[in-house]
Amino acid sequence: MARRDHGAAAEALEGLESSADRLSNWLEENIRGVAAAVIGVLLVAGLGAWFARAGASEEEGASVALAKAREDYLSAMGASPGALEVPELANREAATQIRAEYEARFAEVADAHAGTVAGTLAGLEAAQLAADDTRPEAAAAHMQAAIDEAPGGAVRGMALAQLGQLHEADERWSEAAEAYLRAADVDSYPLRGFALADAARTTSQAGDPAGALDLYERFEDDFSELELPEHQRLELLALRAEARE
Repeated sequence: MARRDHGAAAEALEGLESSADRLSNWLEENIRGVAAAVIGVLLVAGLGAWFARAGASEEEGASVALAKAREDYLSAMGASPGALEVPELANREAATQIRAEYEARFAEVADAHAGTVAGTLAGLEAAQLAADDTRPEAAAAHMQAAIDEAPGGAVRGMALAQLGQLHEADERWSEAAEAYLRAADVDSYPLRGFALADAARTTSQAGDPAGALDLYERFEDDFSELELPEHQRLELLALRAEARE
């Protein structure tokens, strides 16, 4: 069984360049691809601007450390350099040990390069490996550290959206909604509209229809150029009908 997609950023960029409804559908069907998409945006468009602000040498060193950790992780899991997917080893115990080793390594990169884009991404890598080994509390701790150390708004928004995904996977709907809403409030986060839609959806799942309706209507007001996925559009109609009763 394949694990995560480590090279999805390039493909995700095509989705980001397509129309809003195509992106909405793609995001709904590929929830864990959101982070990869934003990483693509940051690496292609954002890192250059951040280099100018934070200093190229510091960010470059962090990027080299992150890239080396990723390369070594792929190799340890038996994947070819630049592989899109990380294979699951037949020996589950060995796979668990490798993920634990590289969770620690990515965390070290994050700590050593706190305040950089690559350092933040390293923290998210550590969080994902913890989540892959079904340790949500450790994953949340890595993500919170990444959020706290994120250097800029767009990166922080991405980290908050991933935290929302983590809580959602654990069916912690209120916590997920809060994280998505915080991501949506980051002006420079390129997928803030979709984060707001996710906040509305998870607020509804948390048992707060009035709050969900408010968020859906905010989505319509603030992101009129975007379209909700069909099932969320139907949910919004049902919420409005319920509110009129």
